[in-house]
Amino acid sequence: MPAADEMHPGLLLLRELGAARPELLLTGQTLTDQGRAVTVMLEAGWSREQLQHVIAARPLPHPVRTTVGAIIAARLRTAQAYPPPAMAADRDSRPPRATPPPQPTTSPTARTVSEALAYRALVECTGCGVPRTAPGEDLCPACLHWPLCRTCPGPTPRRARPDSDGRCTTCASVPVGELEGISP
Repeated sequence: MPAADEMHPGLLLLRELGAARPELLLTGQTLTDQGRAVTVMLEAGWSREQLQHVIAARPLPHPVRTTVGAIIAARLRTAQAYPPPAMAADRDSRPPRATPPPQPTTSPTARTVSEALAYRALVECTGCGVPRTAPGEDLCPACLHWPLCRTCPGPTPRRARPDSDGRCTTCASVPVGELEGISP
């Protein structure tokens, strides 16, 4: 356990969360690493409540096929891709509308911009916890063992549906002539 003077806000938040929700308890190097990430997010403008929501609002996948630390790390990385909700709401400098936009009929209540930005409905893979799944599935393409796209350029090819022609949806939507140097 770190000494009292080494207890930074992120570490304290994760320890409190682990005490309240034992299934989210982190220890050792994982606690230290993710505690640092949480501290950075707190310093960037995220509130404790927002970070608790990011980490604990969704249940863990069942069964957990990776570590809880990896799932929490993925949730934090996903949240870091966006500005803190309070800052994003402040950046919305568009003039107010005379009439509010129509609300979707599926929404039970109207939400403010801040609330909408704070809540991100991400469907996590039940296998590894990444914040995306394959269309119509509860697992991501990697957990479904879909083959890698045979035409994706770059260092990280996407995955292709097994019943496809070997190309991912993105590559399949581009005419073959536009994929320079790549043969189908």
